[in-house]
Amino acid sequence: MKNPTWPKAFAFIGLAIFGLALALYATSIATAGVTARIIGADRSGDWLSTGGAILTVGIAAAAVFGFLALTNIRALTRH
Repeated sequence: MKNPTWPKAFAFIGLAIFGLALALYATSIATAGVTARIIGADRSGDWLSTGGAILTVGIAAAAVFGFLALTNIRALTRH
């Protein structure tokens, strides 16, 4: 982050929003996994595990890119 610019800051904000959208999508996967487990369509619980993993990745991506965006914006506003 040696050369902060506003386009980079907005790109990081966009990637953080994508991470949050991924986390939101993961909740529907996990809910489908619970339903499939109840009705017997997914005996091993793979969909529930997949939903949990994607939820973790989405939250981590949102946190990382949100931090990078805030760091970039802070550097831009200090000048």
